[in-house]
Amino acid sequence: MTRESGSIISAVSGDSVEIDQSAVRSIDAERVEMRSAAARDVRSETMDLDDSAVFTLRANDVQMRDCAAVAVIAENVTQHGSNTVFLLARRVEGDVRATFTPASAFALGLGAVLGIWVIRRIRRITG
Repeated sequence: MTRESGSIISAVSGDSVEIDQSAVRSIDAERVEMRSAAARDVRSETMDLDDSAVFTLRANDVQMRDCAAVAVIAENVTQHGSNTVFLLARRVEGDVRATFTPASAFALGLGAVLGIWVIRRIRRITG
């Protein structure tokens, strides 16, 4: 088991990793626990986050409490008081707050297509 606390770490790997009040660029482990920590890229089978921030997270089972994440890709996700920009999971439980839901992603895509169409029409008329 690897245990780090109160530092900035480049990369961590192992069977079981615990990160407390630290920042990590990359984590690759079977089981990861983070408490008041931040990580850029995490790959794990089981992930347990509490009051932490993650940029990208790929895991089978994820537990998030009072966390923030940009992208979460997992089989099972349980969130409580957490925010996620992109969430892709087979099963989700808890009070999930994802910025891009399927409906908002569809609306964004439709808006982009209509915007491009309008710009092309204007260029044809003026050009």
